[in-house]
Amino acid sequence: MTLQDGDFIDVDWYGPGGESVNCVLLLHGLTGSSSSLYILGQQQALAARGWQSVAVNWRGCSGEPNHRARGYHSGASEDLADVVNQLTLRYPNKLFAAVGYSLGGNVLLKYLGEEGSNTPLKAAAAVSVPFRLDHCADRISKGFSRIYQARFLRDLRQYVEHKQQAFVRQGRREELERLAALETLQGMKTFWDFDGRVTAPL
Repeated sequence: MTLQDGDFIDVDWYGPGGESVNCVLLLHGLTGSSSSLYILGQQQALAARGWQSVAVNWRGCSGEPNHRARGYHSGASEDLADVVNQLTLRYPNKLFAAVGYSLGGNVLLKYLGEEGSNTPLKAAAAVSVPFRLDHCADRISKGFSRIYQARFLRDLRQYVEHKQQAFVRQGRREELERLAALETLQGMKTFWDFDGRVTAPL
C-alpha cells in the first residue's frame, strides 16, 4: 500500500474472501512482521471462525527496506490511519477490527485516542502493551531482560543498515544523506541510545 508520503507498507491477507466477510487488522510488535508466529497463529484462529485478516508490516518490516529514511516507532499512528482509511474506502461493505501486539498495540491505542468516534474500526484490542515506554526502556536494561534488549537492538541496527545498503543500490541520495547524518550505530546499549541517535532525529 502506498502511503501519503510516497513510502509503502506491505500487508498480508489470510482467510476467507468475500466483500462482506469481517476483517481484522493485525499489528505486530517491535522487530516483528507478518511472519511472526503470534501473527500467523492469530490469522489461523480467525480463519477458523470464518474471519478474514490482514497482517500489516510496519515500514521496512516485510523483508524489503522502505523508501524513506524514517522508519516505524510506537508513535507512528499516521501510518495506521493511512492503512485504515485506504482499506475502508476500498472495501466499504466490510466490518473492520484491529488487534495490536506490544508496539503495535501502542500504535493502535494512540490512533484510537486521536480518532475517537471517527474511526471506522468497529472493535479493537491491544495485547501486552508497554504503556510507559520510558519505564519499559529502563526495566529492559536490567537483569535477564538485557538479553531481549540486546536482540532488539541488534535487529534494529540491522534494520537501519539494510536500509542504507538499499538506498545505495537504488540511488536514493537524499534519504541516504539523512541516514548518514545520524550518529554512529555502533556501541548502542539501550533503547534510549537508539531513540536518541535514530528515532528522534528522523
